[in-house]
Amino acid sequence: MATIAAAEPTDRSLEVHWTDGVVTRYPWLWLRDHSHDPATLNPVTAQREVCTAELSAQLTGLEVEVGTVAVTITWDMLEPSSVLPIEFLAVHRHARTARAGVDVPVVLWNSGSVHTSTMAYDDVMASDQAVGQWLTRTLQYGFSIVEGTPVDAASTEALLRRIAYVRETIFGGFWEFQPDQARADSAYSNHELRGHTDGTYSHDAPGMQMLHCLEFDGTGGESTLVDGFAVARRIEAEEPELFEVLSTVAVPGRYLGEGASLLAARPVFRHDHTGRLVQVSFNNYDRAPFLLDEHDQIEFYDAIRAFDQLVNDPAMQWRHVLQPGQALLFDNWRVLHGRSAFTGNRRMCGGYVNREDVESRLRQVV
Repeated sequence: MATIAAAEPTDRSLEVHWTDGVVTRYPWLWLRDHSHDPATLNPVTAQREVCTAELSAQLTGLEVEVGTVAVTITWDMLEPSSVLPIEFLAVHRHARTARAGVDVPVVLWNSGSVHTSTMAYDDVMASDQAVGQWLTRTLQYGFSIVEGTPVDAASTEALLRRIAYVRETIFGGFWEFQPDQARADSAYSNHELRGHTDGTYSHDAPGMQMLHCLEFDGTGGESTLVDGFAVARRIEAEEPELFEVLSTVAVPGRYLGEGASLLAARPVFRHDHTGRLVQVSFNNYDRAPFLLDEHDQIEFYDAIRAFDQLVNDPAMQWRHVLQPGQALLFDNWRVLHGRSAFTGNRRMCGGYVNREDVESRLRQVV
């Protein structure tokens, strides 16, 4: 951890010089707002207790004492002294736009460079450290397989609950399905499913999905996965004008059935407020009707044609017939999934977990 070499008060800030050469200017109001004393930061809930809006805009530090583990500030007004751990200040020593999410380095892939990460069921069930490795690898590569998963829905659900509670949707919580058209969804058939993400009709699409094949007595049924981030980078490099369309045109998705009429809209490539690509969202089956101006509409079709062709290009795909005992977990905000047509009976189980719950679990186990 970086340590403080010197701290110099100015009219509006405390200028901190770190031993590695970094210089940070912390506004006095920021330091008061982030004090770690119990009257400011609740030690049980970690919630802020001070009313920030009531702090004087002219607040200035009167005395600053740099200790071995904390900085103590005495104020020039009727404010209690503030104590801020040096470790906390070090975390925030670089000014940057706030961004949510966990910082797991992403490895892009295609069929020639894909890395299939595997974990053992018993390890994941027994160790939080293994859960951390499992989730880290899933976010790094977009998917992973847990080998040795008992071939029953209850054991598979228990595995998913090692991450978080199972998300309830129109399909229920943890579900089983087979080609019986029990739901108004193409997944409940034996037809080919081209690459897609789930929940385009939800404002907050499921963050991760698990699938486990419990029984298969037919032919075909090869699962396909595509790294949507890799597809995005290719389109950005080769056809930037289409990348812009896919990044800006809000595409509506809908679900009609089971007494539900769901509708949401977002671009195929969704970026956060820092410009970082955070989600790929595409499901041609569920795309709802919408009409743009003539030029824009034709350009949109050009864009999704380019995208769809890459997603369904075998050179971009990981293909594998899931076997009983192999629980597949994948990032539904990055990886598009599909399957080839099949014959016979194919019984699957699975469920969703929310993105924020995946990130919450990861922060606690790494």
